[in-house]
Amino acid sequence: MKTQLEQRLTELRAEYESGQKILKDIELKLAELEDRKKSLSETLLRISGAIDLLEEVLEGREGTQGLEDRAGTVTGSVEVPNVMKQPLEKALKTLEEAGLRAGEIIEKKGILPIGVKAGDILRQEPEPGTDYPVGSAVKLTVAAKGKYLPPEKNSLCRAFSDHS
Repeated sequence: MKTQLEQRLTELRAEYESGQKILKDIELKLAELEDRKKSLSETLLRISGAIDLLEEVLEGREGTQGLEDRAGTVTGSVEVPNVMKQPLEKALKTLEEAGLRAGEIIEKKGILPIGVKAGDILRQEPEPGTDYPVGSAVKLTVAAKGKYLPPEKNSLCRAFSDHS
């Protein structure tokens, strides 16, 4: 009986050491994944900024499609600019430059997508690229303080997120 207990003790010690090695390997891999996640998040944030910049440049080259009537007011329609992820003040200026104005402004609290800070535009109605009558109001949803989270369920970051 004593020999069997000693043998079992030896087996358990070997199993314990093996488990400790596996745990250490997993911890190293988790640290590596966290570094990769951080790097990917930073890259996505830079890409998001580049997209916003390019959209701004492209929108700046588009003028109003309306014509001035005899009273000097602009008639016709304009393409709604993309003001999402812009700070509210900048979005208001962008809309004004496009011949539109801000309508209802709603504050939304909760989890924020990557690249969106509190005070940035989360949503707009009508959507960017829509032809809309000059002088019309655009409904804006502004982000309030919250946590960062990848914007899509199928996002590459989601695989590394705690929110899977």
